Amino acid sequence: VSLPELGALRGSTSAGAWTGRKIYQFLGVHYAQPTGGANRFKPPQKVLPWQGVKDATRHGLPCPQLKQISLFTGKAFAPDPEDCLTVSIYSTDLAARKPVMVFVHGGGFHEGCAKNQTAEYLLERDVVLVTVQYRLGPLGFLSTGTENIPGNMGLMDLKLALEWVQEHIERFGGDPGSVTLFGQSAGAAAISALIYSPLVPDGLFHRVILQSAGSSSPWVWDTQPIASALEIAIRAGCEPNATLEEAERFLATVDIWTLLRSFFDLKVEKTVAKGLDHVGGNRLVTGDFHGFLPKSPWQCMQEGKFRKPLTMMAGVTKHEGTFLLTTVYDHFKRTGQLDDPEFVRYHLVDAVNQFLGAHDATGALGGYEMRTLFNGRELSSGSFAELADGLTDLAGTILIKAPLLREAQANARANPNGTYLYTFDYAGEKSRFGYGADTSHYPFGGGVHHSDDKLYLFPYPAEQPGQLNEKDTAMAKLMVDLWTSFATGGVPESNQLTEKWNPMSAYAGPYLHIDRRLSVGWNYYEEFTVASDEKHRRSKESSV
Repeated sequence: VSLPELGALRGSTSAGAWTGRKIYQFLGVHYAQPTGGANRFKPPQKVLPWQGVKDATRHGLPCPQLKQISLFTGKAFAPDPEDCLTVSIYSTDLAARKPVMVFVHGGGFHEGCAKNQTAEYLLERDVVLVTVQYRLGPLGFLSTGTENIPGNMGLMDLKLALEWVQEHIERFGGDPGSVTLFGQSAGAAAISALIYSPLVPDGLFHRVILQSAGSSSPWVWDTQPIASALEIAIRAGCEPNATLEEAERFLATVDIWTLLRSFFDLKVEKTVAKGLDHVGGNRLVTGDFHGFLPKSPWQCMQEGKFRKPLTMMAGVTKHEGTFLLTTVYDHFKRTGQLDDPEFVRYHLVDAVNQFLGAHDATGALGGYEMRTLFNGRELSSGSFAELADGLTDLAGTILIKAPLLREAQANARANPNGTYLYTFDYAGEKSRFGYGADTSHYPFGGGVHHSDDKLYLFPYPAEQPGQLNEKDTAMAKLMVDLWTSFATGGVPESNQLTEKWNPMSAYAGPYLHIDRRLSVGWNYYEEFTVASDEKHRRSKESSV
């Protein structure tokens, strides 16, 4: 492929998972210059032209994150870890003009990469797929509110990547006038920020799919960014009495891995001591120097200041809360509090609320939760295992379900008949519960876990994708139908749908239950109590 004003690329091929159709892939294509040295913490700069034919047969290195440190260190010729702003493009016809789907990975804004999302499923349909890498952790989101470390650089990376798509995607068989931006978890929260940023022009994308995150989640925002930056700097070796400007100079030159370790250590400490909403250094900020987000998306929604209407799909997995319940359990087990039945009976619910960032000194929130999520026997048991289903609902609602519903409701107000809501309820053979770690010690299962929906959009694991069984393959084909038809025409469709999936027309519905048997719900608030409701229903049925 030859890109005007840039140069030529040599790609490779792969094959569709079900028909074997040929997929042309161009991996690790730079859309920006390296972000190290004087460019650290600064807006990304367009990639420069190159001579000859550049190899695009291998994925770019992930943006720096502690989990991937072995890729960069201990090598004779260590790659530049801050040269990571790449896209990977997948197409079945380089001369066509197909709808484009751009995926933004999750990972809490501090981990993740593009190579974990490949095209063998989605490109069984007629779309072009682009996966994007953006700066993570403090390199992408640290902020002092000044020109030196303005904040929200990871979002500015995504904006530049979308501009690259507009300029070059026709050369890969894509239509720049039909771009669907979709993302999961932190990727979905980033998309919400792009929707409401005054610096993102209309036309960079035309439809969005938000999977398992809304921008009003407590884990998305750093409410004290300057304090976070100073604490990270001091942990990394900066003088404790340094001025802000001196700390900025230190952060701009400190060893990258020292910076990341300092951030991660502080993240763990702050989470344990004060809760998820007190973590900083890898979060979005408002009022940043460049004006990317003068206000949070939630503030814009409250004021009725919407971007021009976008067609949206938005949804969650059934048991989102088990993702964070592991962290909750590990924390309170480590402190010994779970071994105290009195603590579990009288203080656990309030303590979990605070840990998740929902602070309420009145006791009203905990009281409502106790009334709706738990029965008397569970509350008096003093047992975490008895409370696990209700706590799953509690965590999932605070961190993901309620914020996502707000996004959908706001978009439905701005664009009647243009918002499709769903819950992913299918429990297949595979699960992302624990993300590869041992989960045998937890007194609860993963259920339909956070990011389980991705198992049916992208092969997992990407390096050695296993064959899906017959039922899981049918679910993958359904998911691919729904996601790609939405990207094509703005309406999610499949011949497996037994009744039409209509857009939201009321405050909390309708919405689609994606499962072996598809069904329509009308009150999305029922998804806030789904695990505890099902447990209590089973208990009643067994006692009859």
